[in-house]
Amino acid sequence: MNLSDRIAQEAEMFRTTGLVSVALIGAVLLGGCDNAKSPSSVAKDVNSAQQSAAEKTAKAEDKAGEKVAEARADVRDEQRDAQHVAAVQDENVATTQAEGERKVALAKCEVLSGEQKDACKGHANAAYDQAVAQAKAERSQSDPKH
Repeated sequence: MNLSDRIAQEAEMFRTTGLVSVALIGAVLLGGCDNAKSPSSVAKDVNSAQQSAAEKTAKAEDKAGEKVAEARADVRDEQRDAQHVAAVQDENVATTQAEGERKVALAKCEVLSGEQKDACKGHANAAYDQAVAQAKAERSQSDPKH
C-alpha cells in the first residue's frame, strides 16, 4: 500500500470515527438519564456534536492532504537524486571505458615509428577526447542537477 492510499485510508477512518462519535453522543443524549430532554435541547446538542465532528474531520482531511503533499515532494526529491546518481555513474563508466580504449590504442601505436606513431597517438587521444565529451554531453542531458 503506497503512502497516498494509506493517508486516504486514515482520513476515511477519521471521518468514520467522527460519525461514530456523533452517534454515540446522540445515544448518550437520548438515553443518558431517565428524564427526557426537550426536542429543542436535543436538536441543539446534536447540532453542536455534528458541527464539532465536521470541524475535526475537516482538520484531519487538511492534515492528511498536507502529509500527502509532503510525501509526494519527498518522492520527487528522491527520484531527482536517483537520476543524478545514475547520470554521474553513467558518465564515470563511459569515461573509464574511453580511458581503457585509449590505453589499448596507444599500446598498438608502439609498433609504429616516426610520424605514423605520432599520428596513431594523436588519433587515440582524439578518440578519447571525443568519448569523454560525449559522456559529459549525455550527463548534461540526463542529470537534473547538472
